Amino acid sequence: MPHIIAEYTESALSKDDVAKLLRTIHQSVTDSGLFEKSHVRTRAYPFCQFTNGLEDKPYVHIQARIKSGRDASNRKALADAILNGVVQLSLSVAVVTVEIIDMDRDSYAKHSVS
Repeated sequence: MPHIIAEYTESALSKDDVAKLLRTIHQSVTDSGLFEKSHVRTRAYPFCQFTNGLEDKPYVHIQARIKSGRDASNRKALADAILNGVVQLSLSVAVVTVEIIDMDRDSYAKHSVS
């Protein structure tokens, strides 16, 4: 069920890099043991304009949107699993950040076609 969204500096990553990034994130989430592989949704959005302080160094920011109810240790384990997997790719970015976001279970709706 988690929705994983990677935002990245468009000029820093090739199409192959983005494909590796998505596969690595998806596998890292699965390897965390918190979610089944078939339930993980992973996508990426490039951005072409950005600023980050005094220097415009490229970066990747990853949001993991999960249903509320997981304890802090589960959320931290998920963030660490994603970050550790992505860092091993040695992408040409200055910073990689991961944010775990709780989605309210009571307001979450889903429709699936079998």
